This record gives sequence, C-alpha cells and structure tokens, in this order.
Amino acid sequence: MVNAITYILENDATIQSLIGQNKLGSKTKVYPVVVPETEKAPYIVCRVSGRVREGKDCDSRYQIEVISYASSYDDLNAINDAIISALESEPGGTINGVSFSFAVFNTEMDGFEKDHDLYSKMSTFSVYGL
Repeated sequence: MVNAITYILENDATIQSLIGQNKLGSKTKVYPVVVPETEKAPYIVCRVSGRVREGKDCDSRYQIEVISYASSYDDLNAINDAIISALESEPGGTINGVSFSFAVFNTEMDGFEKDHDLYSKMSTFSVYGL
C-alpha cells in the first residue's frame, strides 16, 4: 500500500513545489518508511501502521502514517494540507501496482525533532484496498 501512497504524493504538483527534489534531482522527496540520512528538509515519509481485514476475501483497511518534516511550522502546515488534499482527492484504482478504493484522513499530530531542528506532523489515513 505504501507504494501507491508514495506514488500519489510524488506525482502531485503542489507537493512537488513544496518539498522539491532530492540532491540528484531524480525524485520528489517522498520516501517509504525511512528517509536517507543525507536528505535535507522538507521531505515526507510514509508507512503502514496497521492492517485489518474484516473477513476472508474481504478488502483490507490499512492505517497509513504520512509524516512531513520542515524547518518552519508554516511550511509544515502547507505540506500537510497538500498531503490531505492529494490523498483524499485520489479516486482509487490500481496505482503503482496496488489496488485501493479510497483514502480518508483521520488524525494529525505535531512534533519537533530536536536533534535535526525540524518540525514534524504525522497525519493518519484509513486506506481501503486489497
């Protein structure tokens, strides 16, 4: 499921303009599970924090965490708003080899990474798919 979420976020024009590309200029700074140590903020990390299947042959509900990092709180909020918009406006289908129906924003939580002097915001989504 993370492959679909990162693909959606990497290819969203608003997110591209807010976080930019990696040092090599080869990709938008959206990463599955962990960000490379050498990456400079802003960037986004996506991970699955849970999966529930109600019954045999039923779709699963994934709990997805999308964590954004930025050096300013205002930039962080702009990135998070773009994340919510990109994921909730996606109509579903098969994306980057993953089938899903839709994503629903659930919660968000602010943080601060003192070691890196970065603001962080974790937003959780319920994503329904196989």
